[in-house]
Amino acid sequence: MGDHAIRAGTALVDGKVTGPVVLRVSEGLITSLDPPTGDAPYDVSAATVVPGLIDVHTHGAAGVQVIDGSDADIEGLAVFYAEHGVTGFLATVGGSREHLLAGVAAVADHIDRAPHRGARCLGVHLEGPFLSPHAPGAFRAESIVAPDLGLFAELLDAARGHVRMMTIAPETPGAMDLIAVALRHGVTCSAGHSVASAAQVATAVDAGVRGVTHLFNGMAPFHHREPGLIGAALADPRLVCELIADGVHVHPTAIALAASSKGWQGLALVSDSIAATGLPEGSYELEEQHVTVTGEEARLADGTLAGSTLTLDRAVANLARWTGLALVDAARSATEVPARLVGLGDHHGTIAGGGRADLAGFDDEHRLLWTMVGGDLYPAGAS
Repeated sequence: MGDHAIRAGTALVDGKVTGPVVLRVSEGLITSLDPPTGDAPYDVSAATVVPGLIDVHTHGAAGVQVIDGSDADIEGLAVFYAEHGVTGFLATVGGSREHLLAGVAAVADHIDRAPHRGARCLGVHLEGPFLSPHAPGAFRAESIVAPDLGLFAELLDAARGHVRMMTIAPETPGAMDLIAVALRHGVTCSAGHSVASAAQVATAVDAGVRGVTHLFNGMAPFHHREPGLIGAALADPRLVCELIADGVHVHPTAIALAASSKGWQGLALVSDSIAATGLPEGSYELEEQHVTVTGEEARLADGTLAGSTLTLDRAVANLARWTGLALVDAARSATEVPARLVGLGDHHGTIAGGGRADLAGFDDEHRLLWTMVGGDLYPAGAS
């Protein structure tokens, strides 16, 4: 951690585009934001500086699964994230009860041993086990269970207060009771892996559900007489939709549709990345499943998509390119929006005087140049 003076051509400060500006950093904090006077030691006048990206849905990368990685492995994963614009992430876990309990405990150990190098783990995202057996995605059918208050309590205890988000199918018996308990514990609830009707989604939103897990994926197709979760997600301004902007999980035209319906304010870009991210083509593990990676696609033996090999910096660039959004607005869907969704908007996802020096610099072709995590610089990794 060092002192820096960064001259940016454009910056997203307190949610507003400004520039040129000099961001002064000391002891991991932004100490001032000043008009440029003379040369700054770190001159990125051609760059756009945005808050560090926040990934609320990632299973791993660089050969590591967050659910079973050691503390050292997760730190290596966190460095990989930092090399791709991410300064904070939710470790996303799913699978059998035993796997989940061990995984959330390992993540809690990692968080409690801070500080670490790289992006900070900000908590746990439980993607299961309370999903619909009719929309399992890449999860094994036997790992999916009905909402269970006892099991949820076990997971909360194992995570030692670090569960921040939970994906749940709102149409499953007992879901409303579990959502109420989760909200009382400060856990953001997200509808996903679901075949809920639009009416069932509306009931869940009235009960406090505010997220939609990887929009268009793991849910019933849209139909004009039963719009289901997709229709409800696009129409209800209370819902923030995760979006995997890789062109594989969601066609660019559907991404443009989502952006047109929700605006950047209603989209939370996520990677849904797996351990194979950043590695060559081949066979890998996704929690309790075998996955084959070919090109940019990760699939089970039956052809089901199983997470992604996307990095969040590429997701930002893709969203801007496919929708016509300005880079700064696309970046807000990977910073301000996800931070707000999981209750971290006061300290993450924004650039402000006195705030953490968590920053990412992009060039005029939307390529990541570097990331700063609490004042520590990480050059961009290979895309």
